[in-house]
Parts: sequence; structure tokens; C-alpha cells
Amino acid sequence: MTLAESQLARLRGQAAWITGGKRIGRAVARALAEQGVAIVVSYRRSAAEAQATVHECESLGAAALAVQADVTSRASFERAAAEVLKRFPAIHILVNMASVYRLVAADEVREADWEENLGAHVLGSFWPAQILVPYMPAGSHIINVADACVTGRMRKRALPYQVSKAAVAALTRAMAVEYAGRGIFVNAIAPGPILPPEDFPAETWQKIRASAPVAYSLSDEEAVAQFAFLVLYLSITTTATGHTFPLDVGENL
Repeated sequence: MTLAESQLARLRGQAAWITGGKRIGRAVARALAEQGVAIVVSYRRSAAEAQATVHECESLGAAALAVQADVTSRASFERAAAEVLKRFPAIHILVNMASVYRLVAADEVREADWEENLGAHVLGSFWPAQILVPYMPAGSHIINVADACVTGRMRKRALPYQVSKAAVAALTRAMAVEYAGRGIFVNAIAPGPILPPEDFPAETWQKIRASAPVAYSLSDEEAVAQFAFLVLYLSITTTATGHTFPLDVGENL
């Protein structure tokens, strides 16, 4: 058995909850399922996509379940957790993937923009953790998703998004302190441009991808795979907590 295999073998028999089971969330679910992890996928509206992720995980031999939950609402997520915990009484890995992204100029930002971004990113990372932590044994992991803007440059027309993602990095550090006594590790990933948001202008996306300071470009599929690989690492590490790990192609430089 190789070093990587021996470390990843620690995941077998665990259960992971991923908020958001399509696109990158689907790749994360698959990567964990390949290691023998039972998968819970929660979704707000994308029922068909979540169920497709479940079927894919089941085809890999992993137990899997899709459940509807609005992560911005504590009551909604609590109802979903009550259903899930009947089947999986312990959750070992929580990956907070739920996200929104919409370009808006600063002078056009409205209350709804703040509510949407803070709800999805900050409350959407906190409520699942608060509700599931009592069912997470020592050695469990919470993985939040921030953004490359935390360590790199800011972009125009994304003010509520970037501020709320920066708050996720701060939330990660605060949660790491709060849950350290329970033996729970809390880290975050700060990705740069990996997959374009749905219905995002292709020309704008290419300009964003081309602006990275490192003259090397991954395909969307390769970038997603590396994100999923980092989730695997953060799901087994017991040497790091409270950190935000960049996947930014040098945007911090």
C-alpha cells in the first residue's frame, strides 16, 4: 500500500455531507465516494442534479442520499438533518459548497444582493456546522469554500460576493477556535476561476482565466479535479486547522 493509499484508507466507512451536489460539488462527492465514504448531498432547487450525483456515487459502491435544504435557513437545514441522521447517525466530513455569483456594479447593489450573498456564503456555512457538529465525532472535518479574493486581488462588479467570501475565511478561523475542543478541524479552500458560473459570459470568463500571473492554464475538468483532491487532503489532515488554502494560479502574487 502506498503512502497516499494508506492515508486515504482512513476515510473508508465515514459519511460526508456536501451542500450543493452539482458541478464542483458532484466531483467532490465522487472523489469521496471512490474512497468508500457515504455521501449526503443537499440541494435547494437542483433536485435532478443532486439525484444524478447520488446515482453516480451509488454506482461506485457508496451509500448516498439527496435531501432538500435551504442552507440560509436554520430551520430548513435542521429539518433536513433530522431526516439524514436517521440513516447516517454520524457525519465525519462537512463540505460547505453552496454559493451564488452574480456580477453587479457597486452603485447598483441592492439589499437583496447582500442578503443573497451573506445568506449563501456566511449563514450557509455556519448553520450546517452548528447543526451537525453535535453529530461529528472527534477527528471530523469541516471544509468551507472562500475565494481567491481572500489572498489575491479584488475584481470589479463583485462587491457583495467578495466581501461575503472574505467573511467565510474569517468564519473558518473563528469556527476552528470554537470547535477545537471537540477535536474538529475547520479549514477552507480559496479557489480562483475553476468553473464559470452558470449563464456567465464566455468572453468575460476567458479574460478572467487568462489574467492569472502564472503562464499555465488547466482545463476546467483538471481544475475541478484538483479542487476535489484538496478536499480529500483536508478530509484527513490532523495537522492544520483554521487555514484557508488557495487554488488561485498565483493570484496572490
